[in-house]
Amino acid sequence: MKYTIPSLLLAAACTFTGCTSPGQAYAKQHAELSHAQVQIMNTGKVPDGTAVAGMTREAVQLALGEPTQYTKVDGHDAWVYVQRRLGTLGVSSANDATFNRRDLRSQHSMAEGESHAAQDQPQTKTTIHFDGDRATRAEVINGGL
Repeated sequence: MKYTIPSLLLAAACTFTGCTSPGQAYAKQHAELSHAQVQIMNTGKVPDGTAVAGMTREAVQLALGEPTQYTKVDGHDAWVYVQRRLGTLGVSSANDATFNRRDLRSQHSMAEGESHAAQDQPQTKTTIHFDGDRATRAEVINGGL
């Protein structure tokens, strides 16, 4: 069997890091997280409701990456994540954080709440609401936004 250098490097990296994401590593170090919060940290997916309640901004960012938009709702901070779903099966993009970082929209239009996602692709919009440093709830909207 012939191994390529990239596959050997990947194998070595997995051996040393344990192949965990930053969110998974955070979850392992914070036993106080609820089962729902551990699921969020491990999968990067947030359900609608209060499963995120009590998570710090740091934990949310480790699980989901950089928000698409920072905004205020009823005087409180809210972070908005927009994720494209590919195809008809609702398969999400490989990584919300990667999608958000690769999107080259300007900060100016983000502040104005302008949507930059393709209009013909189904999307999921997740808004994380904060009170101080802690998340209080999430609103998840599925469909063509």
